[in-house]
Formats: sequence, structure tokens, C-alpha cells
Amino acid sequence: MKKWLGLLFFLIIAPVMADSTPTPTPLLPGKWIASKVPWDLWFKKNTMVIDKNDYVDFYWNANDFKVNFEVKDKDARLADAAVYLVKKLYPSYLKADLVKVDIVYVLERNSYGMPDWDSLQQVVHIEFSRSKIVAGNKYPDFSMIPPEKTFDKFQVF
Repeated sequence: MKKWLGLLFFLIIAPVMADSTPTPTPLLPGKWIASKVPWDLWFKKNTMVIDKNDYVDFYWNANDFKVNFEVKDKDARLADAAVYLVKKLYPSYLKADLVKVDIVYVLERNSYGMPDWDSLQQVVHIEFSRSKIVAGNKYPDFSMIPPEKTFDKFQVF
């Protein structure tokens, strides 16, 4: 049985884990325009969505892209990321309106390439009603309206 589990690991799980770290994206050139950010690439293999029945939890490891958040308008960019994360990855079969988004940096990985949970650096925690924020195609302009006035909770660490 152990032999089969080992074989299963090296044939199925190990190749997926080896490909789980994306190539870091350099600082996006020019003016930050949220609709032009390659969110799909950034979120791919870096996001976890958990149904809690009353709300939906989103966790995004933004470590490979943190250079884009180490700027003067950091709060606005993090708010944009949260809105696009929910808009793009909210499963259609879930019904909860409340979402909680945690953007973190995974600083270390174990020998299998999995995040070392003790090395997480929390960047921001955001809570909001999905129906109010991501309804339709027009998103809040966080350069004009501060994120803390838009969301139910906006806590930067």
C-alpha cells in the first residue's frame, strides 16, 4: 500500500506542486489601472476559497506580486485586488453575500513546496457585501473614495 501511495504522490501530486509557484511579475509599468492588471495570472494557483455557509473566505498569497503593493496608493491597490478576487473567483453555486478577503504573503515554503503557515505575513483583511460592491460592471474608484469608507471592514497590517 505504501508503494502505491508513493507512486501516486510522484505521478500526480508532485508535478502539480512543482508547478504551483508562478513566475513573479515585475512592477506594472505606467499608471495603475485595475481593469488592465493581469488578475487571472496573479490569482491562479495562489488563491483559496472556503465556503463558511454564512460567508465566503478568500485567501490570496500575493507574495510574488508584492512589489505592486509597495507604493504610495497601497490601500487603493489592495482594495482593487479584493474586489477583482471576489468578482473573478466567487463560485456561482454559493449563495452567501458576505465575503471576507485576506491578502497575505507566504514568506517560506516547506520541502514539498507548500506554504509554511507560520511564515504568513497578513497584509490586509477586508469584509464586504458582495451584492453591494461587485454588482454590475462598475467597480468603486478607490482613488476617489477611500477603501475604509467603502467596505464594512478594511484593516491593513
